[in-house]
Amino acid sequence: MTKSPGQLRSISRELPRFSAAVFLGALVTGWLATAAPQVHAQEKAKANKSFGDWRIDCGKPPGARTQRCALLQSVIDEERSNVGLRVIFLLTSKGDKVMRVVAPLGVLLPFGLGLRIDKEPIGDKPLPFIRCRPMGCISEIVVKDALLDKFKTGKTALFIIVETKEEGRAIPVSLKGFTKGFEQLTALSKSR
Repeated sequence: MTKSPGQLRSISRELPRFSAAVFLGALVTGWLATAAPQVHAQEKAKANKSFGDWRIDCGKPPGARTQRCALLQSVIDEERSNVGLRVIFLLTSKGDKVMRVVAPLGVLLPFGLGLRIDKEPIGDKPLPFIRCRPMGCISEIVVKDALLDKFKTGKTALFIIVETKEEGRAIPVSLKGFTKGFEQLTALSKSR
């Protein structure tokens, strides 16, 4: 069953800042305990911003020496509130661009995660799932410049999950604000 963008809503802007940080999982775990509350609040205010339908959240992962940031968006199906998707872009210390997608539990892992940008299929096969955690099943890839350019110039990314052999779901994710958000993410990573 395919859902139109009107049937999904972006929730990244609706979530309180603390709740949005939960989407970063281990990236954010422990950051409150490692920074003085006043300094932390100032750093968070500088880094955590919205860009269209995308949001940047920053935090200090456990054991990390520096704060890390991610560009993310979460969408949830208005008809089925248990079906949602989180798309997270990270920059590694080596300079790799990583896209992590967290799909709901219950997806058929062998079918992977399909991706289209503005109706154009991306890749010749679905993206593999690498593991499942209580928060969902995770697909993660290193993003090459050609794919990044498609995200920057596109209007909608369509992520396709398979729930049963007979039923798949296409979940649209708005790319509004992605380019500015990714530019800010890059600037933040260079300043750390």
